[in-house]
Amino acid sequence: LKSSYLRNFLAEFLGTFVLVVFGDGAIAQIVCGGPSFGNFLNICFAYGLGLTMGILVSGGVSGGHLNPAVSVTMAALRKLDIKQLPVYVLGQFLGAFFAALVIWGIYADGIYFREGETLDYTASTVGIFASYPSLLKANLGVLAMDQILGTALLLLIILAVTDGRNMNVNSSLVPLLIGLGLTAIHLSFGFNAGCAINPARDFAPRLVSLMGGWPNTFTGEGLGGWWWIPTFLPFVGGLIGGAAYHFMIEIHHKDD
Repeated sequence: LKSSYLRNFLAEFLGTFVLVVFGDGAIAQIVCGGPSFGNFLNICFAYGLGLTMGILVSGGVSGGHLNPAVSVTMAALRKLDIKQLPVYVLGQFLGAFFAALVIWGIYADGIYFREGETLDYTASTVGIFASYPSLLKANLGVLAMDQILGTALLLLIILAVTDGRNMNVNSSLVPLLIGLGLTAIHLSFGFNAGCAINPARDFAPRLVSLMGGWPNTFTGEGLGGWWWIPTFLPFVGGLIGGAAYHFMIEIHHKDD
């Protein structure tokens, strides 16, 4: 393909598809199969490994952002041509959307039986697709800070691992280390808000659950419509993490 826009779109689409299909697939397996098929630890590693696989699939073409918050931060730091940004973001949202459709289809029987052999979907399975707070009476300020902090940490990890003037990590290790970084964030910050820290991973599958007839996907029981927090605040966290790394580490490297 001669068009860099199309190449980057396809790479981000497929990479994000891989990330979400592994991550949401792990959630679906646990929700439908119960404790014998794992627990939250499985989800932590599924998302981390899913990110690793997604970067391996797409990294050589687009850099493997797989997250609109990452792409916006890279554009702000002039590490991504601003004209490419809409292409990246579109590919990421569509990749996550189609991954959620695939999970819905693959686990249709499991969801049906988990719901008591009815197509009246409930909150017991809606978490397969998007993130929801663990506490119905959770403080929205805490949830907001959770998403900002988690995404800031993700950008710190990405920028550190890809900074050739810092630890000079071998390129073959970059996908694994970034994936382990995401796993670490899940292990430490999964309780409050479900650790979305990726607008594409949360919003696009949430649309799928809305289309499928799950209730309260955007209103949220007792939370006054929490959906905007994992959709918009990761952008804030990404910019904070990117600025922190740039001004506290990157610009202070000694000249070679």
